[in-house]
Amino acid sequence: MNRYYTVLFVPEREKGVRSFRLPRLVAFALAFFTFIGLLSIGILTYDYLKILQQVYRNKHLSIENRQLKEQIQLFQMKINALTEDLERVRVFEEKLKIITGLDIANLTTPLVPNSDQIPSPSESHDSEIDSKMKPPSNQKEVPPQTNDQTLLHKIQSDESIDQEPDYINLKNLYEQKIASEFGQQSSYTYTKEWTELSKQSFSLASQYALFDYKYNSLKNVVRKLESDINELDQSLLDRESFLRSTPSLMPSKGWITSYYGPRLSPTAHRIKMHEGLDIGANQGRSILATADGVITYSGEKAGFGNFVNIDHGYGIETVYAHAQRLIAKKGQVVKRGDVIATVGNTGYSTGPHVHYEVRVNETPVDPLYFILD
Repeated sequence: MNRYYTVLFVPEREKGVRSFRLPRLVAFALAFFTFIGLLSIGILTYDYLKILQQVYRNKHLSIENRQLKEQIQLFQMKINALTEDLERVRVFEEKLKIITGLDIANLTTPLVPNSDQIPSPSESHDSEIDSKMKPPSNQKEVPPQTNDQTLLHKIQSDESIDQEPDYINLKNLYEQKIASEFGQQSSYTYTKEWTELSKQSFSLASQYALFDYKYNSLKNVVRKLESDINELDQSLLDRESFLRSTPSLMPSKGWITSYYGPRLSPTAHRIKMHEGLDIGANQGRSILATADGVITYSGEKAGFGNFVNIDHGYGIETVYAHAQRLIAKKGQVVKRGDVIATVGNTGYSTGPHVHYEVRVNETPVDPLYFILD
């Protein structure tokens, strides 16, 4: 048996063939180590390619997670915008309920709180105002509802949503769904915090749940608003006369400079009850009747300057003060939108504006409850 192998090196053009003798064991050892080396290089190359693939996948998942989060944030912004729209619809619906008599509310409480106002004491005549301001038809009184307002505020501010059973249930369902995609149906409660990638993946569950919770809540609010507005629509069919006699307009185009409620009087320099709205406007701008009625006074009055009072029936009166010129005459029948005077600066006034009051059974109430435009 041969104990050696001879290796020959034959030049292409020159003479002088060279030969080497290798022991058989050394030749096998070289062949073995060469094979092992090539195998190791192959395995390392395969592993390296797998790592590159995993890195690419992780990068892709990270980008995808970021895009999903951005999209969810966009959806939540849209939900917040929709919530604001629903809040305006809810306020409008609440005003309609009050005007049509379907809802009983304390109208002496400011609808829009003013930071300059001081909280007013409770009025003993509230029940008298509420009980007498009713339309001349069979009406169904509906107790005030604040659940929608509270829910919309909670949706908009995310306040205490994470404590709601519906939200917690949705979050758990989404975590189970995400875990099933990673094959962690039973152990995900312990492993979801192990890696940063797992944290990112499972963090989407809370955002999905928040979106679904807000969406479902808004659907319930919309459903109730639809039902309430449909009820209002049916009720309005037999209240035309009452509505025509109920103030619903801004008396002049301008801006509100002072709200209803206690305030520091600019003329008396002490806290006094401001019993209406001050609406700043250019001098000479038209002042409109805010509902159908009869002029009961048109002339000068101390402090109010040129002053118009309209009786609308059903215990409702409106007052327009500080006018420049009076157009409507005492005893005149006016319609909503008729010009009764022009904006001025008469009486105790610090600038051109119209002082506007709504009185129910001779008691001033917040006019904002009646303004729909």
